[in-house]
Amino acid sequence: MAPKPHIMEGYSRDPTLSPPSFGNETDHLRRVALITGSASGIGRAVAHIFVEEGCTRLILADLDEGGLSTVAEELKKLNPEVKTCLCLCDVSSETDVQKMIDDGVKAFGAIHYAVNNAGVASQPRVKTHELEVEAWDRVQNINGRGTWLCQRAEIRQMLSQEPSLSMRTGASAQRGAIVNLSSIFAFATQATNGAYSSSKASVNGMTKTDAITYAKDGIRVNSVCPGSTLTPLLEVGLKAGTYSPNIVDAIPFGRLGRPEEIAQGIVFLASERASFITGESLVIDGGSLSYYHF
Repeated sequence: MAPKPHIMEGYSRDPTLSPPSFGNETDHLRRVALITGSASGIGRAVAHIFVEEGCTRLILADLDEGGLSTVAEELKKLNPEVKTCLCLCDVSSETDVQKMIDDGVKAFGAIHYAVNNAGVASQPRVKTHELEVEAWDRVQNINGRGTWLCQRAEIRQMLSQEPSLSMRTGASAQRGAIVNLSSIFAFATQATNGAYSSSKASVNGMTKTDAITYAKDGIRVNSVCPGSTLTPLLEVGLKAGTYSPNIVDAIPFGRLGRPEEIAQGIVFLASERASFITGESLVIDGGSLSYYHF
């Protein structure tokens, strides 16, 4: 049996050097980011922040072709050096997901950061005994199956890549980082929201499972769990009466989250700043889960 590596193996950083700096120059500058559901809302904000952090190669996926083109133009204005690969992708389709990966790798050679953001809300919001199987399946197929299909394809691609994400902390290089979009409804739910809540709980489950499975391969997997955030999806729900106009009463800050605030957490988890973080579900909700609302 081969001897176990020494506990200090992989820590080659010169102890006389000053502490690692995380300034404007980040490893994003030379890396490739994939974002699903990137035509609007949180996905759009994630793309913007990646570019602001120095990322110039992005694979943007959505079913909204016009929205994708608009976001690509916005990113080009932020940085003329930005190159995008636009993919029309139904994440619940294994064929579509694999084509997205193949097209992205053909364009840029690799995938280092993957943000699985595409998702839908429960429609209609009814009690379990009133819910049709088709409505349940739609939510599970996109939020659960879709996230899993994307994560599986991304892991397969990352395993084929050399560990090239160097860490200025001196830790071993990594192959890639995946961030899944979950929700605070994975932890606490509402009546008539069973399909959505269960789908997001499954996202946290697959996140933790693959985080521990692929840590030794240099792949980190985390999730972000937003609270109520002002996205096009929520705006539609407010207009349709799916969400109460008093939704902010359950948020200690007294306002909805902004897509950019959620995106900051996502990009942090994808970055080398989070090099020792995996299997976590980061809640970004303005204190909602901590607030016992009478």
